[in-house]
Amino acid sequence: MHLWQNTLVGLISVVLGAHYTGFLPLPRLSSHQSTPDETERFSCRPFLPPLFVHSPPHIDDPLIKAASLRTGQFLESRFSKKDIDSLSVAVVSSNGVLFEANYGVMRGNESGTSPATTSDSMYRIASVSKLFTVLEGHILAEKGVISWDDPVNKYLPDFKPRLDATSATEPSVTLFQLANHMSGLGRDWPPGNVANWPKDLFGAGPPPTNGLPFPDHASLFRAIEKNPLVSHPYAIPGYSNTGIGVLGLALVAANRIANGPREPSSYATLLERDIFDPLGLNGSHFLTTDNNKHLVVVPSLAPEVADQDFLDAMNPAGGQFSSLRDSITVLQTLLNPSDQRSLITKQTMDSWMHTFHAFEEDDLTEVGFLWEIVKARDSNNRFRKIYWKLGAMAGYHAALAIHPGTSYGVAVLLGGHYPDAAKIAYDVFELFQPAIDHSLADLANSMYAGKWTSSDGKSSATVSVDKGTLYVEHLDVNGTDILSMFNSPHRVALRWTHHDKFRLDIGIPFYNGKMHMGCYPYWVGMDLWGMRDGNALNAIEFSGDETGRRLHVPAIGMEMTRGR
Repeated sequence: MHLWQNTLVGLISVVLGAHYTGFLPLPRLSSHQSTPDETERFSCRPFLPPLFVHSPPHIDDPLIKAASLRTGQFLESRFSKKDIDSLSVAVVSSNGVLFEANYGVMRGNESGTSPATTSDSMYRIASVSKLFTVLEGHILAEKGVISWDDPVNKYLPDFKPRLDATSATEPSVTLFQLANHMSGLGRDWPPGNVANWPKDLFGAGPPPTNGLPFPDHASLFRAIEKNPLVSHPYAIPGYSNTGIGVLGLALVAANRIANGPREPSSYATLLERDIFDPLGLNGSHFLTTDNNKHLVVVPSLAPEVADQDFLDAMNPAGGQFSSLRDSITVLQTLLNPSDQRSLITKQTMDSWMHTFHAFEEDDLTEVGFLWEIVKARDSNNRFRKIYWKLGAMAGYHAALAIHPGTSYGVAVLLGGHYPDAAKIAYDVFELFQPAIDHSLADLANSMYAGKWTSSDGKSSATVSVDKGTLYVEHLDVNGTDILSMFNSPHRVALRWTHHDKFRLDIGIPFYNGKMHMGCYPYWVGMDLWGMRDGNALNAIEFSGDETGRRLHVPAIGMEMTRGR
């Protein structure tokens, strides 16, 4: 392949990695779609509680087995098109693998026999590397080494963003802005010179596609000082490999400032100490060496990428290798921060799972704390969020994604000419989501649904699961209709707050029937109704194991058991 063709392929791969949403099908995870009416559009029905964090579906669940069979058939069909050399895919719950498969050979650039791909095969994961960079930041933040609000130049005095014509003071860029692509730094600095534009695009894209080598520390800081910001910090999101590279360098510097000069002096050694070794990630590293080259996947497209050294400045943005086995471990600890192997707390993980920027231009895509977020319909025809980290470079494509609402994730690693790991991951989510939804509904039914009665027979409640929401159909306490007391003539949804604890989702009475207000009346009014003896009037709780479950109305000390 000629140099210009390689450059074009590399540039297209980069674009796919950052702007994948244009290449995905319309968001859908269900074959039961219909156009929602206005009532449905503006409704605010809480989802089922996240029961699968601690009680995920079993691999032998008939629904999961059927989804696995369909997924295997789909992947075999996709691989048979012969544009992928190596493919590794897993569907992961918080306590194990629901589906795992490998296809193809280790070295697609060889004409002879090559070993088969396995879950220990090592792929370049490109921008999925950034997930590990931010995870390292969370680890250091929990140790008190950094605050995400720290300015970058607190740790990197050579970081001097260029002043622009609209600013009289030096732009202040924080670690948080780097992690969220809101720093204003350009995508791939140092930028090349597209000298023949508009005849061709040679010189575009990242180093080394643009004709420049991967930057060392000094050349990266020179480029930041020389080139104007794309936007003022926090103004608009702009994907920036430059920014994530700087973030990695800042984390290394911060750790050494806090803990002394004997601490790791490179990004690779910091990750090895804080992430790879504690999690036992044997397939994660940054360079092909004599010791690991027998496990490194080499694609037929741009096989030289397998041997590239991204250098310390760009390793945080895209230099990492990983295996499917390592990806499974990482996904499990993200899905359940209570896992004994987890490197961060539940509180940190909860803060990580929030939208930072929603694109007003569409209803589907958002930016999270590093995450690329896409909304897709579940099997109940309701939009839910998938949190992605995607990676693409010539010859390698990767996706690690989680569905926090139902507590499972998908990993896709591939080598070859096919450029869209995101599409494969998206299709796998679509194949698995109905089984996950139905299994979750079955578990919610077993834990909460049924007819409940007090020991004296004077109080009762009926709880049901309907289209992904838990409802109290009726609640009668000593002859008083409690739902009517809350000005609700119909059944009331239960909104989960924490383990086995809920609130009747009453909202504010003034807004009852105001469907155009969506979730606002419920969000504002969840804790509106006051307390009795320290317990919220609209609180409903459950306790006990499967053989002795209890429903509690804490405000009046009422307890009910479920009928058989």
